[in-house]
Amino acid sequence: MQIDPHRLLVLRAVQRAGGVLPASRALYLSPSGVSQHLTRLEEETGLSLVDRSRRGGGRSLALTGAGRALAEQGERVAEALAEAQRTAMALRGERSGPVRIGGFATVLRRLVGPAVVDLAIAEPSIVPTVREVDETEGLALLRAGELDLVLLERLPGAPPPRGVRTEDLLRDPYRVVVPASWPIHDDPDTLLQGPWIAGHEGTPARAALDAVAAAPLDIRHLCDEFTSMLALVGAGLGAAVVTDLVLEFLPLSNVRVSAGPLDPGARIIYVAHRRGRAEPGPAAAVMLEALHAHAG
Repeated sequence: MQIDPHRLLVLRAVQRAGGVLPASRALYLSPSGVSQHLTRLEEETGLSLVDRSRRGGGRSLALTGAGRALAEQGERVAEALAEAQRTAMALRGERSGPVRIGGFATVLRRLVGPAVVDLAIAEPSIVPTVREVDETEGLALLRAGELDLVLLERLPGAPPPRGVRTEDLLRDPYRVVVPASWPIHDDPDTLLQGPWIAGHEGTPARAALDAVAAAPLDIRHLCDEFTSMLALVGAGLGAAVVTDLVLEFLPLSNVRVSAGPLDPGARIIYVAHRRGRAEPGPAAAVMLEALHAHAG
């Protein structure tokens, strides 16, 4: 029996997503439809492709050795189809298709929103959809095939996440901000003695703050969002570390940037997409170009 190449693509999606349900969302199929494709592919090949001894209990679906080998062939099918699509679009002189972008609030305002507006004018056949996500959710959706591009942040020198390709977009300096009512002369020793408004442990903003202090800081308040930090700084409750991008969009009259010598460094804003010669797809590649243009 001849192998249906579309079923190889379904098998590839199941391997990438780690299960039938997430693969069904990425493929816009029902879970039963995905399962039927897997069953038919097993019939076509005469091979057991799914390790059914490891099903259930909330575990990810595992493929057999034969399943993994055919999923790799599905990767090559996807690459060939993507290349054919790019060639056809080039011959028609057009670029089109959906692209799904994820990111956190600051980059959605500063990069994604303006890029989407530009594409609506210059490339109306490209249809972007935007989703606000944190890093953990964004990477999970990217690997599952439910997002095409995810914008993330990291400190310089920090390793990128595994299993994806990344491209740096811009360097976003951190700034120490203080209540406007505080004395203009920002003595670093006085500032470091607190009080401070900080991010939770493990966030890049918290790491940037910790890097300027030789001793534990007097952290009075914890916030995940820069908007909340600035609101508390404006209320006179302490100093904080935020970024240029945040200050660009959220200038506050009762907050000022410290003129002192404390330098918290910067964060790197970068974009991640899946690995493979078929990635990013044609529409995602156009969106990536627009993001680089606005980052520059």
